Amino acid sequence: MYYREFGIPARIARAYTSEELEEHVSKYNGIKPCYTSVYCFDNMKDIESKANYESAVINGIWFDFDHNTDVNKCLLDIRKFIRKYCNPRKIIPRLYLTGGKGFQMNIDFKTPLEISDSQKRQGLREYLTHLKKEYKLKTLDQACINNSVACLRRIPNTQYISKLTGEPTGVWCIPLSVDEVMTLSIEEIYGLAMEPRDKPTMVRSSRAQRDMIDYLCDKAGIEHTISNSGDYLLEKLRESSMGSIKHIYSKDRLYKAPRECIIKLMINNVAKGDSNYEENKAIVAELLNANWALTDISAVFRFIYNEPAGNHGWYNDDPTVAGRQIIKFNENFGLRYRSETLKERNLCKNPNCPCI
Repeated sequence: MYYREFGIPARIARAYTSEELEEHVSKYNGIKPCYTSVYCFDNMKDIESKANYESAVINGIWFDFDHNTDVNKCLLDIRKFIRKYCNPRKIIPRLYLTGGKGFQMNIDFKTPLEISDSQKRQGLREYLTHLKKEYKLKTLDQACINNSVACLRRIPNTQYISKLTGEPTGVWCIPLSVDEVMTLSIEEIYGLAMEPRDKPTMVRSSRAQRDMIDYLCDKAGIEHTISNSGDYLLEKLRESSMGSIKHIYSKDRLYKAPRECIIKLMINNVAKGDSNYEENKAIVAELLNANWALTDISAVFRFIYNEPAGNHGWYNDDPTVAGRQIIKFNENFGLRYRSETLKERNLCKNPNCPCI
């Protein structure tokens, strides 16, 4: 489902589909500047189209390069970033001339970034601030950093409207290839902007995604790896039970660690090589509510059950496929166990456990 804001630039409408967004553009293009939210959102809050920004789907990083008097400085910054960051990592960004005083750039992730809603706004701010400082991007607009998940961006192939006259300037916001940005002069680039152009092909990058999550993990002192092996997950769970980490990073996901009593339950069951149905339900409900991938939940059960014949469907012999019991629980998703329930069923044995 497609949820975006549309602005002129004030946010005036919502778009649930790409077709609806095109309708808004058709209505206002050439009359008002056309903008849309950089990210789409899981849900909209009210009729005024104000999005629940914390639910933004972080499927890439957006950069806005602006300079009030010398657009060429923006071009030089983008070229430097492409040479020093994108090219060594084989990342192909999407590039746009805004038609006004700068450029826009998108680096697209292979999959949406799996971090909690509360981390998204600050996480983007911190990472963009880091890139601006690391690569000395003087024209990277501070407003795009500050607004983070709530940013609006100019829509490609729409006309630039003069702020002074309210009339079209004759220049369009256009897509550009990496080769054009790296080789053409600023005058030649503006010469291309007299009409719309074909939109670029999106090339998604798992490396850019990993760079961002690695930076955030390092900054927060969180242990992380690109492996989702069961032994790694259990090692991190043990560390969590000692209070040393609050999150667990596996592949492209950043997980919130389970509650202390659930971690101890898992570790104890690994030690004895067995578990029962009630314990398993509590474990699965906990991990599902923490947005763990089904295969990572299965990886934990692979270590709980020593004998494959005794796993009762909690994991699959193929580690890329979740166990049928995990899939079944996911289809009938339930809330994690309350503290009272854990204690009543003797799953939490510590009367002072902070498992609320």
